[in-house]
Amino acid sequence: MPRATLAEAGWLRVPSGLPRATLDALPVDAALADGDAGSRNLLTEVWCSELVAPLRNGLQALGLLSSDAVAVQCTLFRKTPDCNWKVPYHQDLSIPVTGRVAHAALSGWSIKQDGWYVQPPVELLDGLLAARLHVDPCGDDDGALRVVPETHHLGRLSPDRIAVMDKRRDEVVCSAGSGDLLLMRPLLLHASSKAERPSGRRVLHFLFAPPDPGCGLQWRIAV
Repeated sequence: MPRATLAEAGWLRVPSGLPRATLDALPVDAALADGDAGSRNLLTEVWCSELVAPLRNGLQALGLLSSDAVAVQCTLFRKTPDCNWKVPYHQDLSIPVTGRVAHAALSGWSIKQDGWYVQPPVELLDGLLAARLHVDPCGDDDGALRVVPETHHLGRLSPDRIAVMDKRRDEVVCSAGSGDLLLMRPLLLHASSKAERPSGRRVLHFLFAPPDPGCGLQWRIAV
């Protein structure tokens, strides 16, 4: 079953159910200046926030998302001939919040493009779900996401631990068609290579979360 696969492997590919015409009409490139690789703040765009309900409903129907889950971030990733980037293996440890609070379980405070970020307890990170909507097809040579299944069970890993792990042995390249969703637990080790023939691959990375992040925190935006 999809829920068991996601729980065990930490990632899963499912169809988004969005019509091709809807994907073609998305003003994705208007959110970026020429040469930009991405943007963290797309949930403030009406067209982006309107995608949340159909995506959430589809994931809930598959038993992959709780009934009270909210979208707290959408990041656009784009690879072009002028901006063909790579990311080494890592975990997604930071969440977007309204501001800084004093709590012993919080660490790694930082300010990025759209405001405050913090690293919360592992218990919250375990409950988050990233849903990567592929606007364009993404094959093995398009700089697709690479993951190491089951590594989300290892908890928070230090950079030194990640560096010495044998990641290539179990690595999976997550190719996807237009309209596919790649679901991923943020603690799963993941990376992305440069595209061999960059053509403008675009991915909308939605982050779903419980409505209350705990520790006195508040989401900066929740849809």
